[in-house]
Amino acid sequence: MRKYLPKSTALTIIKLAILALCAVLTIGIRIYLVSFRILMIVLICLFWALGVLFGFIVLPSYFRRTVIYISDAEITIHTGIFFYKREFMKMSAVQYVTRISLPLSSFSGFNFILIRGLGGTIILPFLRTTDCDDITNLLHAKITER
Repeated sequence: MRKYLPKSTALTIIKLAILALCAVLTIGIRIYLVSFRILMIVLICLFWALGVLFGFIVLPSYFRRTVIYISDAEITIHTGIFFYKREFMKMSAVQYVTRISLPLSSFSGFNFILIRGLGGTIILPFLRTTDCDDITNLLHAKITER
């Protein structure tokens, strides 16, 4: 049984994107709502609170709790933010595999694998490039040996 974890660089990039989005929203609100001072302050505080909550509490807990196990018999992903969720699919049910890699994915960790099987789909998120290659080669070998 092999164990795979999400790449932490993806979390760092998402955090930086959230901070940049909050900064852009702050500048936009400051420019367009300068005459409504109370509304401007409330919206700026709301966006920054949501950005900090989402970027520094919710997403790190998601990355910490996500674990992917692949054995000869089944594929299992344990994940969740507030509730713990477990998805599994038998290797015999796998029909085809789709790999999604964004530009600079070897650095960023934005590699995803979609595994389609009899009536269901499992998404394996934020994988390292080597892990992604390993999983797709293993699944293609299992599919072609049938």
